[in-house]
Amino acid sequence: MSSKTIVTACDHNFVWGTYLLLLSLRRHGVQLPVHVVTHNLGEVDCALLHQVGGVTLFRASDEANHRNIVYQKTSAILTAETDLILWIDSDCIVTGDITPLMDAAGEGLQIRMRPEAEITYLFKKRYQHGEKRGVLPRKVLDIWREDVGERRIPALNTSCNAHCFTVHRKHFDFIRRWDAQIRKVIPDAASTGVVNDRSFAYFLLDEAVMSSMLAFSEGPPPIKRYTMEDDPARAVVHFGGRPKPWQRWLLRNMEYFDQVVGLLEWADGQGWFLPATPWFLQRKNKSLCRVHALCFEAKRLIRRTLHGLWKKNYN
Repeated sequence: MSSKTIVTACDHNFVWGTYLLLLSLRRHGVQLPVHVVTHNLGEVDCALLHQVGGVTLFRASDEANHRNIVYQKTSAILTAETDLILWIDSDCIVTGDITPLMDAAGEGLQIRMRPEAEITYLFKKRYQHGEKRGVLPRKVLDIWREDVGERRIPALNTSCNAHCFTVHRKHFDFIRRWDAQIRKVIPDAASTGVVNDRSFAYFLLDEAVMSSMLAFSEGPPPIKRYTMEDDPARAVVHFGGRPKPWQRWLLRNMEYFDQVVGLLEWADGQGWFLPATPWFLQRKNKSLCRVHALCFEAKRLIRRTLHGLWKKNYN
């Protein structure tokens, strides 16, 4: 049986997300060691995370990539000494014991590959007239091919979703090369968010770089089918986009309100220390949180509609 470690990373902005992730793991019986690479945490932040058993905090080195917390993925993975390492973003929770699902990685990389509909939506601004949708645009592939500089013919024609993946330690060299490639192709000025629409080929930042290397590097890890979303009762839930649940609920995430708040109630029952709980994570505010979510979506729809009308009339 392969040994396993779970890794993640956080700064002060993601302490609540990391805490919720840790609580969900322990509440659902995941007893694996968890490594958290941290940056810019205060004493209270560290105390909050330290109280969860089996969690080790690693302070990011001065040489680490501090441009964005998503760039700590590589350093977090490299802290593990086990066969299999599961990276989970610190804005995720689990809904059950996902430990056995890691075995699907074997000696490769278990990662979610985006279906055609997602590729069409994400890359819609990058297709040329008449170009086939559902696969990667030719100009994106051309840039990736040139930047990676190894294979000429791509090994795949889709992109990955890097919020959660399991990798075998025999591919640590690939992880190091991924880190080096991130530093090479993503400028500092483009590193403050998780999406940068000003970049034609790397607007999805670290996961775009991962996709480029899976497509064009020599000897990438064999890709294994992603199993972390097959069963809703034993899955990894990603609160992608902004805002995050501890900041404000998105309407699409409200179905997890009771689960998330239940994690904090469970932690309180364990006698664990909790700082002041964010307003959006208090059960008494559930109805108002839903109203907030509806208003937020309405405002966003209005902004998008007005922006579309402006472009249509003035471009």
